[in-house]
Amino acid sequence: MKIYKKIILDKDNNVIFEDSFFYQGDLSLAGIHYDYKSTRGVKAMKKKAEREKRLAERKAKRALKNNFEAKKDDEKMIPVDQVITLSDITDPDKK
Repeated sequence: MKIYKKIILDKDNNVIFEDSFFYQGDLSLAGIHYDYKSTRGVKAMKKKAEREKRLAERKAKRALKNNFEAKKDDEKMIPVDQVITLSDITDPDKK
């Protein structure tokens, strides 16, 4: 693993001066480790998106159910201008 002590670059990112050495110890085997704090924001955003998705599904389901019940009630109602007869009340086949 190459460890840099000092690097000087020009305006075009060309290396002018470089002071470095090669290291073969325990540190060279180490990788990037993420902790809870570094991933906290991403987890919070995922959780919020899942919560909003569930809420939208519930709202859609509730709206569909309410619309279905409203249509059902409309089918059973007798129009206001129609006279209600005994057959309308007692006929089991009539909807």
